[in-house]
Amino acid sequence: MSGKVTITPYGGLGEIGMNCMLIETESSAILIDCGLMFSELDHFGVEFVIPNFANLLLKKDKIKAVFATHGHEDHIGALGFAVKAGIRAPIYASPFTALMVRERLKESGLDTQVELKTIHSGGTVEFGDLKVTTAQVNHSIVDAFALFIDTPIGKIVHTGDFKLDQTAFFGDVMEWDLFRKAASEGVLLLLSDSTNVEHDHLAQGEPSVAARLEELFHLAKGMIVVSLFSSNVGRMANIFKIATKMGKKIALTGRSMEQNVRLAHERGAIDLNTTNIISVDSIKDYDRNKVLLLSTGCQGEPRSALNRIANAEHNHVSLHESDLVILSSSQIPGNEKAISKLVNQLFQSGAEVLYDAVEEVHSTGHATRPELKKMIEMMKPKYFIPIHGEYRHLVHHANLAHETGIPEKNICVVQNGEVVELTPDSLQIVDKVEELRVMIEGRDGQDITKSILKDRRKLAEGGVVFCLMTRERDSGRILSKPQVMAKGLVSESFELWLIEEAHKVVERQIEEYKKDLKNNIHHDLAEKVRIELRRFFDRNIGRKPVVIPLIMEV
Repeated sequence: MSGKVTITPYGGLGEIGMNCMLIETESSAILIDCGLMFSELDHFGVEFVIPNFANLLLKKDKIKAVFATHGHEDHIGALGFAVKAGIRAPIYASPFTALMVRERLKESGLDTQVELKTIHSGGTVEFGDLKVTTAQVNHSIVDAFALFIDTPIGKIVHTGDFKLDQTAFFGDVMEWDLFRKAASEGVLLLLSDSTNVEHDHLAQGEPSVAARLEELFHLAKGMIVVSLFSSNVGRMANIFKIATKMGKKIALTGRSMEQNVRLAHERGAIDLNTTNIISVDSIKDYDRNKVLLLSTGCQGEPRSALNRIANAEHNHVSLHESDLVILSSSQIPGNEKAISKLVNQLFQSGAEVLYDAVEEVHSTGHATRPELKKMIEMMKPKYFIPIHGEYRHLVHHANLAHETGIPEKNICVVQNGEVVELTPDSLQIVDKVEELRVMIEGRDGQDITKSILKDRRKLAEGGVVFCLMTRERDSGRILSKPQVMAKGLVSESFELWLIEEAHKVVERQIEEYKKDLKNNIHHDLAEKVRIELRRFFDRNIGRKPVVIPLIMEV
């Protein structure tokens, strides 16, 4: 065999989130996942971050398909933005993932702009010199896929997010036969999930979590609130079963929770044909110990249902001392502070609060070190690239691959934007794509440029000062005294003196301007005022605020 394949990650390598990878041959390309990443800059209005599609648009005619490995936001959340940007290749997804993608495209009015194709485990699609076969894997969402990609130079295996749980819900056990078949045909390159490589123990299975939840439900004296990822359909289905068996009424709160339960019912994973389901606004009509509430917000999101409950701001749900709150989820890296704050607020309500640090109420969706080793041993790849994880995860996984027998020269730790060239005899980084991400404000997809973010940082850190002046258009004479207003600078007690002195600074600049005007010397009054006010505030409060002089011409 001859030729080469290039692999370019646009997100997901060196971070948790925004997974997006392009695999291309000389004539064809496929995009694997197109996710978003929730932002740590929400205080600057940045809601989330998506891949920058500028480079991908240069290859839009070459991209034959987009494959969504599963329905988590960090894998499908940016698909609508990709379509809007102009990437119109058909999207292939498993049954449940396709339902989730369909809803997101509908919300953006893009469902008629791109073809969405449902593909089942074991399905094969060919695009020129690429052939892609899907294989079901375990994860914390139903219908998750790995991809086997046959290229002109050999087979590439992309595991997607996976774990090796043979007791998973809804038939989501690993398709071992498909993996063994791929291994027997020879694997040139393995791309494998690295998220949980630091954990050296086998994670508990979903049946263990369900059993423990049932025990805790029996011990609860009041209302039970369970918060989990709204995409964790298997666990929700088990909770539905337990609650129905115990005769409890089930209520849902949170938009994504309501939507995903509806989609899971459409998929056949959850049975909603029961009288036990009630609306959240009717909770008050039932004994508290008969109600189980499923809520979004396990990551401490500021506007989520659970956060509103914890802050006594929910329209229909309040917590009592006898209630039990269970956070049945793990902490996504970067969310630790928000979750800690949420847990403390829940404790302050007087309710009993359980979470994975104190109780076994969650099972991870990602393979731990022993499972990752088993994957490498099973696939026996010639080359290896760790994917899906922060940089330390990638390094640990690379070391594990070397320990498992892959030569160090055949292992490549890749970060976002690095272009990898794969041949039958080599694996190396040959280039780098810059400007990989776009910051987004609101679900309508307004970009926040670097300059906008820079301005917002300045406003947040230094405050803002407005200076209003009125000038005669023809003569250039200043017609009234200036007005200075400040926001976000100092306490009210100090502000009065500060503004009075700032007025004096502006008036001095106006006097100089008048003298120059008489001598037929013209200069930019607004710019002089801006500079002198910034110097004044720097001398007096140690900060240079954003100063905006406004001159009204009359």
